[in-house]
Amino acid sequence: MTPDISAAQQPRNHRIILWVLIGLTLLGLASRLYLAWGTNQTLPDTPARLRGDESGYEGLAYWLLNGHFFEWPGRTPIYPFFVAACYAIFGRSPASVVYVQAFLGTTIIPLTFILARRFTGAQSSLVAAGLVVLHPSLIFHVSRVQTEVLYAPLILLTVLGLLRALEQPQWQNFSLAGALLAITNLCRPTAMLLPAIVPLLMPRQWHLKRKVALFLAYLGAIIIITAPWTYHNYRTHKTFLLYSVSTALLWQGSPEFYHLAYEQLPKRHIVQIWQEELNPARNGGHDPFTIEGDRYFTKRAIASILREPAVYLWYCLQKAVFFWLGNPISDWPDHAMFNVEAMRSVFSPQRIVGILASRILPVFAALGMIVLRHRWREFLPLLLVCGYFTVIHALTYAEVRYSEPLHPILAVVIATAAGELQRRLKLISQ
Repeated sequence: MTPDISAAQQPRNHRIILWVLIGLTLLGLASRLYLAWGTNQTLPDTPARLRGDESGYEGLAYWLLNGHFFEWPGRTPIYPFFVAACYAIFGRSPASVVYVQAFLGTTIIPLTFILARRFTGAQSSLVAAGLVVLHPSLIFHVSRVQTEVLYAPLILLTVLGLLRALEQPQWQNFSLAGALLAITNLCRPTAMLLPAIVPLLMPRQWHLKRKVALFLAYLGAIIIITAPWTYHNYRTHKTFLLYSVSTALLWQGSPEFYHLAYEQLPKRHIVQIWQEELNPARNGGHDPFTIEGDRYFTKRAIASILREPAVYLWYCLQKAVFFWLGNPISDWPDHAMFNVEAMRSVFSPQRIVGILASRILPVFAALGMIVLRHRWREFLPLLLVCGYFTVIHALTYAEVRYSEPLHPILAVVIATAAGELQRRLKLISQ
Protein backbone atom coordinates (compact mmCIF):
# COMPACT_ATOMS: atom_id res chain seq x y z
CA MET A 1 0.00 0.00 0.00
CA THR A 2 1.45 3.36 -1.07
CA PRO A 3 1.77 5.85 1.85
CA ASP A 4 -0.04 9.17 1.55
CA ILE A 5 2.90 11.49 0.89
CA SER A 6 0.77 14.64 1.05
CA ALA A 7 -0.55 13.65 4.47
CA ALA A 8 2.98 13.00 5.66
CA GLN A 9 4.15 16.38 4.39
CA GLN A 10 1.33 18.31 6.06
CA PRO A 11 2.88 18.52 9.56
CA ARG A 12 6.18 19.53 7.98
CA ASN A 13 4.46 22.30 5.99
CA HIS A 14 2.73 23.51 9.14
CA ARG A 15 6.08 23.68 10.93
CA ILE A 16 7.60 25.64 8.05
CA ILE A 17 4.70 28.11 8.07
CA LEU A 18 4.99 28.50 11.84
CA TRP A 19 8.73 29.18 11.63
CA VAL A 20 8.23 31.69 8.82
CA LEU A 21 5.58 33.47 10.88
CA ILE A 22 7.92 33.51 13.89
CA GLY A 23 10.66 34.92 11.67
CA LEU A 24 8.36 37.65 10.34
CA THR A 25 7.29 38.52 13.88
CA LEU A 26 10.89 38.78 15.06
CA LEU A 27 11.73 40.92 12.04
CA GLY A 28 8.80 43.19 12.86
CA LEU A 29 9.93 43.39 16.48
CA ALA A 30 13.49 44.23 15.43
CA SER A 31 12.33 47.06 13.15
CA ARG A 32 10.12 48.50 15.88
CA LEU A 33 12.80 48.22 18.56
CA TYR A 34 15.25 49.93 16.21
CA LEU A 35 12.82 52.83 15.70
CA ALA A 36 12.23 53.01 19.46
CA TRP A 37 15.98 53.12 20.07
CA GLY A 38 16.51 55.79 17.41
CA THR A 39 13.66 57.91 18.77
CA ASN A 40 14.96 57.70 22.32
CA GLN A 41 18.47 58.64 21.19
CA THR A 42 17.25 61.98 19.86
CA LEU A 43 14.68 62.97 22.51
CA PRO A 44 14.98 63.53 26.27
CA ASP A 45 13.44 60.93 28.55
CA THR A 46 11.05 63.48 30.05
CA PRO A 47 7.52 64.70 29.27
CA ALA A 48 9.14 67.66 27.46
CA ARG A 49 9.56 65.37 24.42
CA LEU A 50 5.80 64.98 23.98
CA ARG A 51 3.66 66.86 21.47
CA GLY A 52 -0.07 67.34 20.95
CA ASP A 53 -2.29 64.57 22.30
CA GLU A 54 0.70 62.76 23.77
CA SER A 55 0.85 65.18 26.70
CA GLY A 56 -2.76 64.49 27.65
CA TYR A 57 -2.31 60.72 27.76
CA GLU A 58 0.96 60.98 29.64
CA GLY A 59 -0.50 63.42 32.15
CA LEU A 60 -3.45 61.15 32.90
CA ALA A 61 -1.07 58.23 33.47
CA TYR A 62 1.13 60.27 35.80
CA TRP A 63 -1.82 61.53 37.83
CA LEU A 64 -3.23 58.01 38.08
CA LEU A 65 -0.09 56.97 39.91
CA ASN A 66 -0.51 59.98 42.18
CA GLY A 67 -4.02 59.06 43.24
CA HIS A 68 -6.09 61.15 40.78
CA PHE A 69 -8.51 58.89 38.92
CA PHE A 70 -9.54 60.48 35.62
CA GLU A 71 -10.80 63.82 36.85
CA TRP A 72 -10.69 65.15 33.27
CA PRO A 73 -13.34 64.02 30.73
CA GLY A 74 -11.09 64.34 27.68
CA ARG A 75 -9.93 60.72 27.35
CA THR A 76 -11.02 57.12 27.85
CA PRO A 77 -9.06 54.94 30.32
CA ILE A 78 -7.39 51.98 28.56
CA TYR A 79 -4.36 53.68 27.01
CA PRO A 80 -3.60 55.87 30.08
CA PHE A 81 -3.77 52.66 32.16
CA PHE A 82 -1.19 51.12 29.83
CA VAL A 83 1.15 54.11 30.16
CA ALA A 84 0.62 54.14 33.93
CA ALA A 85 1.56 50.45 34.09
CA CYS A 86 4.80 51.22 32.26
CA TYR A 87 5.50 54.08 34.66
CA ALA A 88 4.77 51.87 37.66
CA ILE A 89 7.48 49.46 36.49
CA PHE A 90 10.07 51.81 34.96
CA GLY A 91 9.34 55.19 36.54
CA ARG A 92 8.16 58.30 34.71
CA SER A 93 9.99 57.43 31.53
CA PRO A 94 8.38 58.05 28.11
CA ALA A 95 11.36 56.20 26.62
CA SER A 96 10.33 53.04 28.44
CA VAL A 97 6.79 53.37 27.06
CA VAL A 98 8.19 53.51 23.54
CA TYR A 99 10.22 50.35 24.07
CA VAL A 100 7.22 48.49 25.50
CA GLN A 101 5.15 49.71 22.56
CA ALA A 102 7.63 48.04 20.20
CA PHE A 103 6.53 44.68 21.64
CA LEU A 104 2.87 45.71 21.70
CA GLY A 105 2.96 46.88 18.09
CA THR A 106 4.46 43.56 16.98
CA THR A 107 1.31 41.67 18.03
CA ILE A 108 -0.49 42.82 14.89
CA ILE A 109 1.74 40.52 12.80
CA PRO A 110 0.45 37.16 14.12
CA LEU A 111 -3.05 38.65 14.50
CA THR A 112 -3.05 39.66 10.83
CA PHE A 113 -1.97 36.12 9.89
CA ILE A 114 -4.79 34.63 11.99
CA LEU A 115 -7.35 36.96 10.39
CA ALA A 116 -6.06 36.22 6.88
CA ARG A 117 -6.31 32.44 7.45
CA ARG A 118 -10.08 32.86 7.61
CA PHE A 119 -10.09 34.05 4.00
CA THR A 120 -7.09 32.54 2.25
CA GLY A 121 -4.34 29.92 2.40
CA ALA A 122 -1.28 29.85 4.60
CA GLN A 123 1.10 31.30 2.01
CA SER A 124 -1.13 34.28 1.24
CA SER A 125 -1.67 34.76 4.98
CA LEU A 126 2.09 35.03 5.41
CA VAL A 127 2.06 37.69 2.68
CA ALA A 128 -0.59 39.62 4.66
CA ALA A 129 1.53 39.36 7.80
CA GLY A 130 4.58 40.43 5.80
CA LEU A 131 2.80 43.56 4.62
CA VAL A 132 2.42 44.76 8.22
CA VAL A 133 5.92 43.69 9.28
CA LEU A 134 7.59 46.64 7.56
CA HIS A 135 4.52 48.86 7.19
CA PRO A 136 6.05 52.33 7.74
CA SER A 137 3.10 53.97 9.48
CA LEU A 138 2.35 51.00 11.72
CA ILE A 139 6.01 50.96 12.76
CA PHE A 140 5.93 54.72 13.37
CA HIS A 141 3.05 54.29 15.85
CA VAL A 142 5.57 52.79 18.26
CA SER A 143 7.37 56.12 18.67
CA ARG A 144 4.29 58.13 19.68
CA VAL A 145 2.58 58.10 23.07
CA GLN A 146 -0.84 57.82 21.42
CA THR A 147 -3.56 55.20 21.16
CA GLU A 148 -2.88 53.88 17.64
CA VAL A 149 -0.27 51.32 18.72
CA LEU A 150 -2.79 49.74 21.12
CA TYR A 151 -5.90 50.38 19.04
CA ALA A 152 -4.63 48.40 16.02
CA PRO A 153 -4.38 45.02 17.82
CA LEU A 154 -7.62 45.72 19.69
CA ILE A 155 -9.44 46.30 16.38
CA LEU A 156 -8.06 43.03 15.03
CA LEU A 157 -9.17 41.17 18.17
CA THR A 158 -12.62 42.79 17.89
CA VAL A 159 -13.00 41.67 14.26
CA LEU A 160 -11.72 38.17 15.05
CA GLY A 161 -14.13 37.91 17.95
CA LEU A 162 -17.06 38.97 15.77
CA LEU A 163 -16.12 36.51 13.01
CA ARG A 164 -15.89 33.66 15.49
CA ALA A 165 -19.28 34.57 16.95
CA LEU A 166 -20.86 34.54 13.49
CA GLU A 167 -19.25 31.19 12.63
CA GLN A 168 -20.04 29.59 16.01
CA PRO A 169 -23.27 31.31 17.08
CA GLN A 170 -23.31 30.67 20.81
CA TRP A 171 -24.09 33.28 23.43
CA GLN A 172 -20.63 32.84 24.98
CA ASN A 173 -18.94 33.77 21.69
CA PHE A 174 -21.17 36.80 21.17
CA SER A 175 -20.51 37.90 24.75
CA LEU A 176 -16.76 37.61 24.16
CA ALA A 177 -17.07 39.60 20.93
CA GLY A 178 -19.00 42.30 22.76
CA ALA A 179 -16.45 42.38 25.56
CA LEU A 180 -13.63 42.88 23.06
CA LEU A 181 -15.52 45.75 21.42
CA ALA A 182 -16.16 47.35 24.81
CA ILE A 183 -12.45 47.27 25.66
CA THR A 184 -11.64 48.69 22.23
CA ASN A 185 -14.09 51.54 22.81
CA LEU A 186 -12.54 52.25 26.18
CA CYS A 187 -9.29 52.74 24.30
CA ARG A 188 -10.86 54.98 21.64
CA PRO A 189 -14.66 55.33 21.43
CA THR A 190 -14.98 55.66 17.65
CA ALA A 191 -16.54 52.19 17.34
CA MET A 192 -19.30 52.89 19.87
CA LEU A 193 -21.98 52.50 17.15
CA LEU A 194 -20.37 49.44 15.56
CA PRO A 195 -23.00 47.08 17.10
CA ALA A 196 -25.44 48.50 14.54
CA ILE A 197 -23.76 46.45 11.80
CA VAL A 198 -23.93 43.14 13.71
CA PRO A 199 -27.59 42.34 12.80
CA LEU A 200 -26.69 42.95 9.15
CA LEU A 201 -24.07 40.21 9.36
CA MET A 202 -26.33 37.56 10.90
CA PRO A 203 -27.41 34.96 8.30
CA ARG A 204 -30.97 35.24 7.06
CA GLN A 205 -31.74 31.61 7.92
CA TRP A 206 -31.28 32.27 11.63
CA HIS A 207 -34.57 32.47 13.48
CA LEU A 208 -35.52 35.93 14.75
CA LYS A 209 -35.51 34.79 18.39
CA ARG A 210 -32.00 33.43 17.97
CA LYS A 211 -30.80 36.69 16.43
CA VAL A 212 -32.31 38.74 19.23
CA ALA A 213 -30.87 36.50 21.96
CA LEU A 214 -27.35 36.55 20.51
CA PHE A 215 -27.45 40.29 19.87
CA LEU A 216 -28.58 40.87 23.46
CA ALA A 217 -25.63 38.77 24.65
CA TYR A 218 -23.37 40.98 22.52
CA LEU A 219 -24.86 44.22 23.87
CA GLY A 220 -25.00 42.88 27.41
CA ALA A 221 -21.26 42.31 27.51
CA ILE A 222 -20.65 45.81 26.17
CA ILE A 223 -22.90 47.35 28.82
CA ILE A 224 -21.39 45.34 31.68
CA ILE A 225 -17.84 46.39 30.82
CA THR A 226 -18.68 49.99 29.92
CA ALA A 227 -21.05 50.73 32.82
CA PRO A 228 -18.38 51.24 35.54
CA TRP A 229 -16.63 53.85 33.41
CA THR A 230 -19.91 55.62 32.57
CA TYR A 231 -20.85 55.60 36.25
CA HIS A 232 -17.46 57.11 37.10
CA ASN A 233 -18.12 59.88 34.58
CA TYR A 234 -21.55 60.55 36.08
CA ARG A 235 -20.22 60.61 39.63
CA THR A 236 -17.29 62.87 38.69
CA HIS A 237 -18.95 65.28 36.25
CA LYS A 238 -22.63 65.07 37.35
CA THR A 239 -23.83 64.33 33.83
CA PHE A 240 -24.28 61.33 31.55
CA LEU A 241 -21.08 60.80 29.56
CA LEU A 242 -20.78 57.37 27.96
CA TYR A 243 -17.04 57.49 27.18
CA SER A 244 -15.48 60.97 26.90
CA VAL A 245 -16.03 64.32 25.25
CA SER A 246 -15.53 64.39 21.48
CA THR A 247 -13.22 67.45 21.62
CA ALA A 248 -15.24 69.38 19.02
CA LEU A 249 -14.98 66.56 16.50
CA LEU A 250 -18.28 67.37 14.77
CA TRP A 251 -17.39 71.08 14.53
CA GLN A 252 -14.16 70.12 12.76
CA GLY A 253 -16.34 68.34 10.23
CA SER A 254 -18.80 71.20 9.76
CA PRO A 255 -19.11 73.75 6.94
CA GLU A 256 -17.91 76.47 9.31
CA PHE A 257 -14.63 74.64 9.80
CA TYR A 258 -14.46 73.81 6.06
CA HIS A 259 -14.52 77.48 5.08
CA LEU A 260 -11.99 78.32 7.75
CA ALA A 261 -9.52 75.54 6.95
CA TYR A 262 -9.73 75.03 3.22
CA GLU A 263 -10.96 78.27 1.65
CA GLN A 264 -9.49 81.14 3.67
CA LEU A 265 -6.01 82.41 2.86
CA PRO A 266 -3.39 81.97 4.08
CA LYS A 267 -4.08 78.28 4.54
CA ARG A 268 -3.42 77.04 8.05
CA HIS A 269 -2.34 73.78 9.62
CA ILE A 270 -4.71 72.03 12.04
CA VAL A 271 -2.41 72.98 14.94
CA GLN A 272 -2.81 76.68 14.08
CA ILE A 273 -6.59 76.32 14.00
CA TRP A 274 -6.55 74.68 17.42
CA GLN A 275 -4.33 77.44 18.78
CA GLU A 276 -6.62 80.15 17.44
CA GLU A 277 -10.22 78.95 17.07
CA LEU A 278 -10.32 76.23 19.74
CA ASN A 279 -8.19 78.07 22.28
CA PRO A 280 -10.42 79.14 25.23
CA ALA A 281 -8.19 82.18 25.74
CA ARG A 282 -9.29 83.44 22.31
CA ASN A 283 -12.79 82.04 21.77
CA GLY A 284 -14.56 83.35 24.83
CA GLY A 285 -13.59 80.60 27.28
CA HIS A 286 -14.97 77.54 25.48
CA ASP A 287 -12.56 74.65 26.05
CA PRO A 288 -13.35 71.65 23.77
CA PHE A 289 -11.75 69.34 26.33
CA THR A 290 -14.51 70.17 28.83
CA ILE A 291 -18.11 69.00 28.74
CA GLU A 292 -19.41 72.56 28.39
CA GLY A 293 -16.95 73.45 25.65
CA ASP A 294 -17.59 70.26 23.70
CA ARG A 295 -21.36 70.85 23.80
CA TYR A 296 -20.86 74.46 22.73
CA PHE A 297 -18.91 73.45 19.63
CA THR A 298 -21.35 70.62 18.88
CA LYS A 299 -24.23 73.13 18.85
CA ARG A 300 -22.23 75.39 16.56
CA ALA A 301 -21.53 72.45 14.28
CA ILE A 302 -25.19 71.45 14.03
CA ALA A 303 -26.22 75.03 13.28
CA SER A 304 -23.54 75.24 10.59
CA ILE A 305 -24.66 71.95 8.99
CA LEU A 306 -28.29 73.07 8.92
CA ARG A 307 -27.32 76.37 7.30
CA GLU A 308 -25.23 74.77 4.56
CA PRO A 309 -26.20 71.11 4.06
CA ALA A 310 -24.79 71.01 0.50
CA VAL A 311 -21.39 72.25 1.69
CA TYR A 312 -21.47 69.68 4.48
CA LEU A 313 -22.23 66.87 2.02
CA TRP A 314 -19.37 67.95 -0.24
CA TYR A 315 -17.02 68.16 2.75
CA CYS A 316 -18.12 64.67 3.91
CA LEU A 317 -17.26 63.22 0.51
CA GLN A 318 -13.81 64.79 0.74
CA LYS A 319 -13.31 63.48 4.28
CA ALA A 320 -14.08 59.93 3.12
CA VAL A 321 -10.99 60.30 0.92
CA PHE A 322 -8.95 62.17 3.57
CA PHE A 323 -9.59 59.33 6.02
CA TRP A 324 -7.62 56.89 3.87
CA LEU A 325 -5.22 59.10 1.92
CA GLY A 326 -4.52 61.97 4.33
CA ASN A 327 -6.03 65.33 5.22
CA PRO A 328 -4.34 68.31 3.49
CA ILE A 329 -4.45 70.45 6.64
CA SER A 330 -2.78 67.88 8.89
CA ASP A 331 -1.15 65.06 6.92
CA TRP A 332 0.42 66.78 3.89
CA PRO A 333 2.92 69.68 3.83
CA ASP A 334 1.60 72.87 2.18
CA HIS A 335 -1.85 71.27 1.76
CA ALA A 336 -0.45 69.38 -1.26
CA MET A 337 -1.49 65.72 -1.42
CA PHE A 338 1.15 63.36 -2.84
CA ASN A 339 3.41 66.32 -3.68
CA VAL A 340 6.95 65.01 -3.28
CA GLU A 341 8.52 68.45 -3.70
CA ALA A 342 6.53 69.84 -0.78
CA MET A 343 7.39 66.79 1.32
CA ARG A 344 11.14 67.19 0.77
CA SER A 345 11.21 70.34 2.90
CA VAL A 346 9.82 68.40 5.88
CA PHE A 347 10.74 64.72 5.58
CA SER A 348 13.80 62.65 4.75
CA PRO A 349 13.78 60.63 1.49
CA GLN A 350 13.24 57.41 3.47
CA ARG A 351 10.30 58.90 5.34
CA ILE A 352 8.76 60.16 2.09
CA VAL A 353 8.92 56.67 0.60
CA GLY A 354 7.35 55.26 3.78
CA ILE A 355 4.51 57.78 3.79
CA LEU A 356 3.69 57.26 0.13
CA ALA A 357 3.83 53.47 0.50
CA SER A 358 1.47 53.56 3.50
CA ARG A 359 -1.03 55.91 1.93
CA ILE A 360 -1.23 54.07 -1.38
CA LEU A 361 -2.18 50.82 0.39
CA PRO A 362 -5.94 51.59 0.41
CA VAL A 363 -5.82 51.94 -3.39
CA PHE A 364 -4.35 48.45 -3.73
CA ALA A 365 -6.97 47.12 -1.32
CA ALA A 366 -9.74 48.64 -3.45
CA LEU A 367 -8.24 46.99 -6.53
CA GLY A 368 -8.01 43.77 -4.54
CA MET A 369 -11.73 43.84 -3.81
CA ILE A 370 -12.38 44.15 -7.55
CA VAL A 371 -10.45 40.90 -8.00
CA LEU A 372 -12.42 39.35 -5.12
CA ARG A 373 -15.80 40.77 -6.11
CA HIS A 374 -17.26 37.25 -6.53
CA ARG A 375 -16.50 36.67 -2.82
CA TRP A 376 -17.93 39.95 -1.55
CA ARG A 377 -20.37 38.24 0.82
CA GLU A 378 -17.49 36.41 2.48
CA PHE A 379 -15.65 39.70 2.94
CA LEU A 380 -18.76 41.59 4.05
CA PRO A 381 -17.70 41.78 7.75
CA LEU A 382 -14.38 43.40 6.80
CA LEU A 383 -16.06 45.72 4.29
CA LEU A 384 -18.67 46.83 6.81
CA VAL A 385 -16.07 47.47 9.51
CA CYS A 386 -13.95 49.61 7.15
CA GLY A 387 -17.09 51.28 5.79
CA TYR A 388 -18.31 52.05 9.30
CA PHE A 389 -15.13 53.90 10.25
CA THR A 390 -15.11 55.72 6.91
CA VAL A 391 -18.66 56.98 7.43
CA ILE A 392 -18.05 58.01 11.06
CA HIS A 393 -15.01 60.08 10.14
CA ALA A 394 -16.64 61.44 6.99
CA LEU A 395 -19.43 62.81 9.19
CA THR A 396 -17.03 64.24 11.77
CA TYR A 397 -13.31 64.80 11.15
CA ALA A 398 -10.79 62.70 9.26
CA GLU A 399 -7.05 62.23 9.52
CA VAL A 400 -5.03 59.40 8.07
CA ARG A 401 -3.85 58.21 11.50
CA TYR A 402 -7.46 57.27 12.28
CA SER A 403 -7.49 54.78 9.39
CA GLU A 404 -4.02 53.30 9.91
CA PRO A 405 -5.14 50.79 12.60
CA LEU A 406 -7.36 49.30 9.85
CA HIS A 407 -4.42 48.70 7.50
CA PRO A 408 -3.92 45.07 8.66
CA ILE A 409 -7.43 44.44 7.30
CA LEU A 410 -6.36 46.00 4.00
CA ALA A 411 -3.30 43.73 4.02
CA VAL A 412 -5.59 40.71 4.31
CA VAL A 413 -7.60 41.87 1.28
CA ILE A 414 -4.48 42.57 -0.77
CA ALA A 415 -2.81 39.25 0.07
CA THR A 416 -6.00 37.27 -0.63
CA ALA A 417 -6.42 39.03 -3.98
CA ALA A 418 -2.78 38.32 -4.85
CA GLY A 419 -3.31 34.65 -4.05
CA GLU A 420 -6.43 34.60 -6.18
CA LEU A 421 -4.60 36.16 -9.12
CA GLN A 422 -1.80 33.61 -8.75
CA ARG A 423 -4.32 30.77 -8.80
CA ARG A 424 -5.99 32.13 -11.94
CA LEU A 425 -2.64 32.50 -13.71
CA LYS A 426 -1.79 28.89 -12.91
CA LEU A 427 -5.10 27.74 -14.38
CA ILE A 428 -4.47 29.75 -17.54
CA SER A 429 -0.95 28.35 -17.93
CA GLN A 430 -2.06 24.73 -17.56
